[in-house]
Amino acid sequence: MRRLRLDFLHSFPRPHWAAWLLLAAGLGLAAWIGWQGEQAGRALAAAAAESPQAPAPTRRAARTTTAAGETAAASSRAHLATPWGGLLVRLEDSRPKTIALLALEADARKPEATLTAEARTAQDMLAWVEQLKGEAGFRSVTLASHTLQESDPQQPIRFVLRLVWRN
Repeated sequence: MRRLRLDFLHSFPRPHWAAWLLLAAGLGLAAWIGWQGEQAGRALAAAAAESPQAPAPTRRAARTTTAAGETAAASSRAHLATPWGGLLVRLEDSRPKTIALLALEADARKPEATLTAEARTAQDMLAWVEQLKGEAGFRSVTLASHTLQESDPQQPIRFVLRLVWRN
């Protein structure tokens, strides 16, 4: 059996002379490019000093608001001022456990919303519609459509309400 020799302090071989030559060429090229950049910077500074002074930049004219800009800003303010939180709180507080809210599509330009929900029975649906009509926050509540979900084992009634609230 051959003897295993472990040499942890093995010295690395000396670099080849071609490696030293490539290192010297690279350093020389980097120095030459730096010198060229310095020469170009000096030439640019001299050319800028010889040219006449550019006129001072003028102040921009004050921005004028247009009618379209003002209407867009007013629309944005109205959209942000719409009481979405109050609408959602009123709907959640008045909703019985037999009603499930599925979707709420609202338009900020008008105080209207389309609500899609499901009820276990038609009586639950009609009772909630009447409850919303009697509530102080809504100007009108209209039952737009309703369908029986026959594919669902519980067969809920899916309905769509159109809500108009008071501002």
